[in-house]
Amino acid sequence: MRTNSARAKTALAFVDRHIFVLNMVGVALVAVFAIVYIVQVNRTVTHGYAIRTLESSIHDLTLANQQLQVHAREAQSLDRVHRSVKMLGLVEAGTPTYLTSGVPSVAMAK
Repeated sequence: MRTNSARAKTALAFVDRHIFVLNMVGVALVAVFAIVYIVQVNRTVTHGYAIRTLESSIHDLTLANQQLQVHAREAQSLDRVHRSVKMLGLVEAGTPTYLTSGVPSVAMAK
């Protein structure tokens, strides 16, 4: 069985023989992490722009909705209705007269 010092010497010998490969693996890992970070930041910024565009659209649509509500209220106002009545040539209804007959109106049951 090997002792701890023998294992340590073997590990150091392995590192000494493969230092270039270990360095390249480290550089590759750093490059992969950097690329992943850049992709995540880019995706976050893209979503931020999309959210800002949608919020602007919501704001514009809210303003348009408010303007339409004001227009609907104006169209339903009593002054507007009175003006429309005059423009259409309608007249005010007077007291209705009812016709009466001497015989009461009845229907036959089946």
